[in-house]
Amino acid sequence: YALDTASFNSETAQKITVRSLSTKQAGIRQAVYLPVHRERDYEISFYARSARPVELRMTISKFDDKKRISSKNKVKIVSSEWQRYTTKLKIKRKVEKGTLLELAIGLSAPGTIWLDQLALFPEDNVEGFDADVVKYSQESKLSLLRFPGGNFVSGYNWKDGIGPVDKRKTTKNRTWNRIEYNSVGTDEYIAFCRLVGAEPLICVNAGDGTPQEAADWVEYCNGSTDTKYGALRAKNGHPEPYNVVYWEIGNELWGEWQIGYTTPEEYAIRYENFYNAMKAVDPTIKTIANGQYPEWNAPVIKRKPEILRSLSLHTVIAHRTPPDSDPEEVYRAIMAYTSYYPTELQILYDQMAEYIKEPKIAVTELQIFINERNIPNNHSLSEALFYSGIINASIRSEGFVEMITHSALVNHAGGLIKYKEFVFPNPVYYARKLYSTQTGTIPVKIELKSPVYTSSGRYSPTMEVPYLDAMGLFNDDGSELNLILTNRHPEEAIETQIILQDFSPAKKVKMQMLSGDSFLSRNKWDDPYAVKIVESDFSVKGNEISYSVPKLSIVLMTFTKND
Repeated sequence: YALDTASFNSETAQKITVRSLSTKQAGIRQAVYLPVHRERDYEISFYARSARPVELRMTISKFDDKKRISSKNKVKIVSSEWQRYTTKLKIKRKVEKGTLLELAIGLSAPGTIWLDQLALFPEDNVEGFDADVVKYSQESKLSLLRFPGGNFVSGYNWKDGIGPVDKRKTTKNRTWNRIEYNSVGTDEYIAFCRLVGAEPLICVNAGDGTPQEAADWVEYCNGSTDTKYGALRAKNGHPEPYNVVYWEIGNELWGEWQIGYTTPEEYAIRYENFYNAMKAVDPTIKTIANGQYPEWNAPVIKRKPEILRSLSLHTVIAHRTPPDSDPEEVYRAIMAYTSYYPTELQILYDQMAEYIKEPKIAVTELQIFINERNIPNNHSLSEALFYSGIINASIRSEGFVEMITHSALVNHAGGLIKYKEFVFPNPVYYARKLYSTQTGTIPVKIELKSPVYTSSGRYSPTMEVPYLDAMGLFNDDGSELNLILTNRHPEEAIETQIILQDFSPAKKVKMQMLSGDSFLSRNKWDDPYAVKIVESDFSVKGNEISYSVPKLSIVLMTFTKND
């Protein structure tokens, strides 16, 4: 066995030489998890070459006892030049989800073979993507998806992620010290957005990237086939422009951890240079500058306000919380932050409005940045309640907050978890689904009275915090009223009297509720739906409704107007 630099498209290829055999075959084994809970048919693709014809044998077995669970397949390698091969394997025995398996590839006779770019895909993949991730994203009407990050983008060259996947360079992910295979680039990202109905938001590399690189990326996405990079997009199989509207210029360049970290004054110059280069390619795009706190924002706002329409805001809180902190105090402090959020937004609005006629904020990252299990974290029900509070505050900003995208889509505190090839939702996924699938788009004035508590001041100033939050939204023609009630109390239901004015509801009300026993409640791989939306309906008579809002819950009531 050797790693050989005479590879197809990696730093090295796997070279296997068999001189003699005392077993049926010799080769390599790879531990794998497969989505056996939903799919039994798999395709293996790889590149191979051999000095003389050899036969490769492939099987899938259980890792622990080596019992074969798949069909056998044989592939003849007949060329000394690199060629791509594909074959099928079928799982023939019942296997429990999460079972560690083993893919074996070997020679049954003496010989030498080189292998590169090996991939094992379930047959139910959707344009290369996990079928469950696609399904969950579609069902929740995912409306916005940011690409490619995140800290990652500050060292990313988009040209590494285009063209035939098998020929793309494998590079180092310098941000996270990992390997980047570039198997998902611009074209795949746009394909996924279209699969699930999401608006694309591309964040360009303004860390160690250049304005020209960013302009070229805009041309690749939006240029006609008469342009250099529009023609390249067409050559890669996509003749029609993608027409990407939203472009974020850099990620967290105010942070010392960021590749290309800079001063506020330097970023203001950097933003202008990127803006001019990108707008010269497509004047219709809408740009988002890096924003965060007033001291950072000031230079980019004041330098040339006529080229600034929106600042990004990363609402990522609590990342330095000690793991031995009191869980309930942390929870209450997080909920208090959502009540303080309108004040934070108002400070940013006042700063921008002095120079910009219609300023906007784009919340391009959002989460509780805690991963400790024993205190509120981004996998728990706390994240769903936090999300609800931030969404409500943003709706109340009367258009100042133009977009929100949660961090991230899968894993890394995302709405979905993929573990051992099994995908399941975090509680925050259901919170997002409640908001994104309800029909309301027009905010309704609400007068709210609620019991309160005094916050500790851990993440925001000490203040009186209401346990109950409420948001009302009409659909476009006013025939439906969606009322969202969020009870943040960790222990008690809240008896509520709902009085509807100027709206006479029909008798039957549809209700959807997300709740849990504790603010630490979460879904797990072996209990994936412990926290989920429960649907029901109830009857009302007249415009006054009594309802006890359960503790730690988000309740969506949909009232239909009585004709």
